[in-house]
Amino acid sequence: MSFASVPSRALTAEEIQRYHDDGVVMIKQAIDSNWLRLIEAGIEKARGDLSVQGRFMSRKTAGYQMDTFLWKRVDELRDAIYYGPFAHWAQQLMGSKEVRFFYDQMFVKEPGTNAPTPWHQDLSFWPIRGEQITSFWIPMDVVTRESSGLMYVRGSHQWPQRFKAISPDYVAAIIDEQMDDIPDINANPEQYELLNWDMEPGDLLMFHPLTLHGSYGNTHRTRRRRALALRWTGDDVVWAPSSKRMPVHFPHDSKVGGALSGAAFPRILPEPVPAEREARRAPEAPSKIQLLASGWNNLVAATRLKLRASSQPLKLQQTWGQP
Repeated sequence: MSFASVPSRALTAEEIQRYHDDGVVMIKQAIDSNWLRLIEAGIEKARGDLSVQGRFMSRKTAGYQMDTFLWKRVDELRDAIYYGPFAHWAQQLMGSKEVRFFYDQMFVKEPGTNAPTPWHQDLSFWPIRGEQITSFWIPMDVVTRESSGLMYVRGSHQWPQRFKAISPDYVAAIIDEQMDDIPDINANPEQYELLNWDMEPGDLLMFHPLTLHGSYGNTHRTRRRRALALRWTGDDVVWAPSSKRMPVHFPHDSKVGGALSGAAFPRILPEPVPAEREARRAPEAPSKIQLLASGWNNLVAATRLKLRASSQPLKLQQTWGQP
């Protein structure tokens, strides 16, 4: 038995086709106000209580906040994931019988925050592989390109390249030197077809994890930009960790090369796994040992990159001016 709410409307065949052709689709006023209020309450709670990892990821620029796995400690977001309509939309897009929740991520840019989100492919960051993966991006505020609305390179999810994982704070541990350099999209915009939308609360972006995307800093003088990303996986996704992929600091049962399993990646459809739901009845904290290991890994990786830069620098910087 599924606890996930049936959406007030299903995605149309045209919307699903646009997602597969372009790598992204924006759905106007998809999210009912009750779910939107619940998510906003969760984001505000998380903003006032960043995790250790969130404080690390938000450390470089005043006015910028990012955090992950919020649902592990914020009940409002846990409930939106288990009981909201999102899993059903993910199931439609992925064509999957099973839908698991991968993780959530909060992005906040205060007015005037000069923190561009570099062009990147999400899948380059992640310790999973497969075709049935999708991301949802949910704004809590009116969003334009000026206030750091996301931009996408149309059809880039179909490109053969797999690009280096460049995060807003340029975390060294996840930069795989063997992957391709990201093209400087903004330096040559005429070479690409860029998609972006003005959005308002209730609108929903759905995109493929290989679609190149990024955003300018928030240059708006008065408008904050708060958003929540939800990531979903389907039947063909396998666990593929490495030292160059995002670490997961919560317990799960996934085996290398096998399907995702366990409380870190709960099954939502066709029905939840009772043991996974029970594990999250109370707030969960990440493993301190794994957090320390990740910190050490990043320190070592950063040192290696600095040593290499003197003789063979990586092409990490991108052109980001005014929107």
